[in-house]
Amino acid sequence: MKSIKTLTAASVLLAALATAQEPRYAITGLGAVDGPRIYTLDPSTHGNPEGIAYDTSTGAFFVGATGDGAIYRGTLDDPSVTEFIPGAPGKEAAGMKAFRGKLYVAGGFSGTVSVYDIATGQLVASFAGFGAGMLNDLVVTRNGDVFITDSFLPTLWRITAAQVAAGGGAPEGVPLDPEIEYLFDPFPFNLNGIVALNSGRRLIVVQSNTGKLFRIDLDEDAPYGRRIHQIAVEPVFGDGLLLDQGRLIAVEFAPVALTFVKLDATAESGTVVERRTDPTLRDPSTVALARYFYLLVNADFSTSTTPFTVTGLPRNYYYDDE
Repeated sequence: MKSIKTLTAASVLLAALATAQEPRYAITGLGAVDGPRIYTLDPSTHGNPEGIAYDTSTGAFFVGATGDGAIYRGTLDDPSVTEFIPGAPGKEAAGMKAFRGKLYVAGGFSGTVSVYDIATGQLVASFAGFGAGMLNDLVVTRNGDVFITDSFLPTLWRITAAQVAAGGGAPEGVPLDPEIEYLFDPFPFNLNGIVALNSGRRLIVVQSNTGKLFRIDLDEDAPYGRRIHQIAVEPVFGDGLLLDQGRLIAVEFAPVALTFVKLDATAESGTVVERRTDPTLRDPSTVALARYFYLLVNADFSTSTTPFTVTGLPRNYYYDDE
């Protein structure tokens, strides 16, 4: 997720490169959808939204705010997304994931990771000690381990399932250099979105300021416990990432688009097969899959126009030719 990187002149310029395409819709087995839906954050008083997560067990989605870490809750059948967990000074909510009844939240510049019980909204685990970076996005693997990207420090952070169950613990830092070179010009946001393949022993991350995608294989016998391979693909200036139907989906900001990448069987190379956009998108940051919708957070760091919204783009919008 971009967070305040869009406040830099360079990122605002990139966002201005957005292109528009005529939308096309279809009726498929995924359901009949007549077009995009707009969900409005009410009240839009907690700063720019950034992260989003969908919980399949309850049918609810959650949106985090960067101003004070407030969490909103919404459902697909209600256009209003209302406050669920109050914010507080010094808190921030960036990347989010829902997993087995818990909501995991990367805390951005606050340097914390928080875990909430979805049923009650209560904090059940919290983590600090990540250094002076920016915790941007996270993924929860099948066994419950959590991996967090840091946009400012060349480190992949890990929290174990046992630590989550215990309510806390010291995160492990996995070095990423020299394979992934961190750059800070024209804007300083490096690693961002993250997804896990298969059992979670293989991760894919995007470096926002270079457009590079990397595959990280977790291997105890390798140096630092990982092997890193740059995926051969055209630049994808992505923020949040998602896997759906075997494709990697990135929320790009130059141009503003939902970008579909077809990976080969080993995730060593990929091909951009489609880029789609919509007039309702306002500097989107990330995406969650919610039944027959892709939910994109309109972070709108370029103008911060309220009320803030989430765009629901029909999922079959992208598969009507298959």
